[in-house]
Amino acid sequence: MKCLITGANGFVGANVLRAVLETKKYEPIALVRPNSNITNLEGLEIEIRYGDITDYDSLKKAMKGCKFVFHVAATYLFWSKNPQVFYETNVKGTVNVLQSARESGVERVVYTSTTGAIGLSRTSEPLDESALYNPPPHFFDPWNLGDHYSRSKILAQREVFKKINEGMDIVIVCPSAPIGWGDYKPTPTGLLILKFLNREIPFYSDVGFSFVNVKDVSRGHVLALEKGKKGEVYILGGHNVFLSQVFDVLSEITKFRKPIKFPRSVSSFLGQIIGFILEIWASITGNPPLITRAQAKASKLNLFYSSEKAKSELGYTITSLEDALLDSVKYFLSRNMVKKKSAQKLSHLLNSSL
Repeated sequence: MKCLITGANGFVGANVLRAVLETKKYEPIALVRPNSNITNLEGLEIEIRYGDITDYDSLKKAMKGCKFVFHVAATYLFWSKNPQVFYETNVKGTVNVLQSARESGVERVVYTSTTGAIGLSRTSEPLDESALYNPPPHFFDPWNLGDHYSRSKILAQREVFKKINEGMDIVIVCPSAPIGWGDYKPTPTGLLILKFLNREIPFYSDVGFSFVNVKDVSRGHVLALEKGKKGEVYILGGHNVFLSQVFDVLSEITKFRKPIKFPRSVSSFLGQIIGFILEIWASITGNPPLITRAQAKASKLNLFYSSEKAKSELGYTITSLEDALLDSVKYFLSRNMVKKKSAQKLSHLLNSSL
């Protein structure tokens, strides 16, 4: 049974593809844009079909003969000089994938959304899938962050629900903050770890994240295909921890000192001012700002989520935070993404395990 995976060369997509391969039950087909970096697909005996989710004709060709589709492709950035790219890829691209899947006779689509499209928490109490329909008192609407990534994923998710209401068999999975092998760009989440390794984080705000091993997320996608209920949403989360706890583990792994922790209220206020200035400068230079206003605003909130529904209905499991962080460190080292001075101190980790 052939499964098309959009964004198959990306961080999550490549891991989903490998998880599909491991089942030995399906034949994964990688949809990759022409001239893309396919490092994450090296050494795999798979079929690659070239196309773009914003190009409907190429999608139709890519889906030929496929029984299932994992729609993973997305623009995952916190800033772009051209904000329209978020809506072209994340919204229009998703509509194209779903319409093409329907016309191609695809039996089921697993759509990769994000916990950020569900909401954020004003407290340390995690959110679950019910926040989409019945927001609890500690709920913060992600639309109010004002960033184009969050808004585009919210709009894309609405389009998915429309297709579900029209009768399509779609299962929605919402990963939290994936880390681990294959983050070659890296994603904003992985960049946090890479900046720690490169000693580029002088201070931080102790924000709460649900960090999850991308391998857990990828296995969760396969479980959603096989066990997910039509039209349901499943959070694929991990460990609800504050950044201070993450830096504790990273310090243990690397023996590097932790950055300085700032009070959250102070860092949010200053961050929004700095973010405003940096965004103006970024619009001139084209280089992404170190921090955006939306990121600064989010520093007062927590990205804590419950995966109990995925555990009970899919059999989803969560592996250790230490293993996920070590996977990230080793991947960045293996790809020469860590600055020379730091890399020399960490070279022994390439062949180590916790």
